[in-house]
Amino acid sequence: MRLGVEKVKKKVAVLVPLLTFSIATSSFAHPGRTDSNGGHTCRTNCAKWGLQDGQYHYHNGGGGNSSGGGSSSDSSSSGGSSSASPSNEPSPAEIAAQQEAADRSKGEKEGYDSGYEDGYVAATKNAEGSGSESYNEGYESGYEKGYVEGQKKLEAEKITAQKEGAALGQKTDTLSVPDKYKENTVLKDAFTESFNEVVKARDEKFIAKYSKMGYEDGLEDMRQTLDNMKESYYQAYEDGFKKGLAEFKEKYVQKGYNAAFTNLKYQAPKIDNPKYIKWYKEGFESNEEVQEIQEAGFELGDSGEDYVLPEEYEHAEVVFKHYYDKGLEKHKEDNAQTAAGVGFVGLAWLARRFYVAKKSIS
Repeated sequence: MRLGVEKVKKKVAVLVPLLTFSIATSSFAHPGRTDSNGGHTCRTNCAKWGLQDGQYHYHNGGGGNSSGGGSSSDSSSSGGSSSASPSNEPSPAEIAAQQEAADRSKGEKEGYDSGYEDGYVAATKNAEGSGSESYNEGYESGYEKGYVEGQKKLEAEKITAQKEGAALGQKTDTLSVPDKYKENTVLKDAFTESFNEVVKARDEKFIAKYSKMGYEDGLEDMRQTLDNMKESYYQAYEDGFKKGLAEFKEKYVQKGYNAAFTNLKYQAPKIDNPKYIKWYKEGFESNEEVQEIQEAGFELGDSGEDYVLPEEYEHAEVVFKHYYDKGLEKHKEDNAQTAAGVGFVGLAWLARRFYVAKKSIS
């Protein structure tokens, strides 16, 4: 009986260290298949296990020297100062993973810089890298981020450029783009367009003002002398003045035109300004309606009919009556000539008859 108890104690003594080692080992393990060396590259939750993304490592002491417990004793006795064992040297897979990570990091940085530069000048996107697959992946990702940031900066500075352009336009008509905007087309255009909008608005306001002023002066034929004025403003005044003066002239032309209905011959009006008299005469001589009235009046008189003034010629009765009388006079003259002609023919016939009769008697 005593012998059996001793055997059990020995078995327990052996199992306890084994169980302790197993528990300790499993507590430091994490998911992932290992390669033939007993290790693999960490891909997920690496920080949780004290590792870096892409770091190659071993599980459960794998990858160590297989020469048995002697190596452990040697390592302990040397205090860790001996040369690195094969388990500490990076494998080809680990080297490749580290290179991929380095390429991706480099590509992302360079892509960001390029994207930022393109976004800041509103250039067409070009996120294509020129390196390894990992580099190109990082480049594309970094480029997109950089482009967005460049655009944000551009939009912020664009607003500032617009404000400064408008402020300059309020002060002067002369455009002067600041040096800080000359190299960036978007900012230069924003400054210039804002400046031009303000200047244009001011010009439109003053052009309308001087155009009206010129028109009103033209209606009275009283031109003002305008000095030190912007050419576009001066031209607006001139155009307005010409328009008003044309309407002013038309008044005198119309007066002359109407006078032709009541005057048989041109008579200069009692006006001091020779220019106005010229316009008056121009209107008098341009009246072609009066010729129609003259012909109508003459034809009525020449027909011998009684005088009747048509309603459409009431405004020109003087002219119509005058030419009616001339037509009537001609009608009377024609009748008189006809009568005289008939009398002469009759006398000639009688004389002929007398001659024939006398000759017959003899």
